[in-house]
Amino acid sequence: MLDRPIRETRSIVAGAALAAALASVAGAATTNAAATNDDRDGNRSVAARLGGFPGILGFLHNFVVPAELADPEIAPFFARLTETPGDIEICLAMLLDHDLGGSSPHNGAITPTGHQCRSSMSNIHRGLNIPDRIVDKFIAIVGEQAALVGVAGSDIAEVAKALESYRGGVRNK
Repeated sequence: MLDRPIRETRSIVAGAALAAALASVAGAATTNAAATNDDRDGNRSVAARLGGFPGILGFLHNFVVPAELADPEIAPFFARLTETPGDIEICLAMLLDHDLGGSSPHNGAITPTGHQCRSSMSNIHRGLNIPDRIVDKFIAIVGEQAALVGVAGSDIAEVAKALESYRGGVRNK
């Protein structure tokens, strides 16, 4: 009975919880962008070091979302979302890739299911009443997961900074 909401929440957390996504991006990129710290175009951005969109998406899916959903204070905020977990993860990964210097669009992309990624954090999080302490905890978990997979401290700080920039649109709406 709870399996479906929990599965949906896992993917939703990645997308909805911007803070976690950004921090997780840092972790995935380090693992996937291995030898050169470049993407195919010679980009030396934080996004490139994190593996670009694919690295960030993988990190969110495999590390950040499970860690966020395992937290009893954070998980309930992702139970009321209407998007699919995959759509949320894709949109969040693109947002983080973009904000960290990658080539993903900031918003407006259409996912394989036909969902259009939105740009307004206030609209996305309206009605969830997320307090500051939950945003803090979300960002901290992203950073912890990134550190566990060996992301450089300076890249974790950039991910946290990117996530922090969305605090006003995420909290207490």
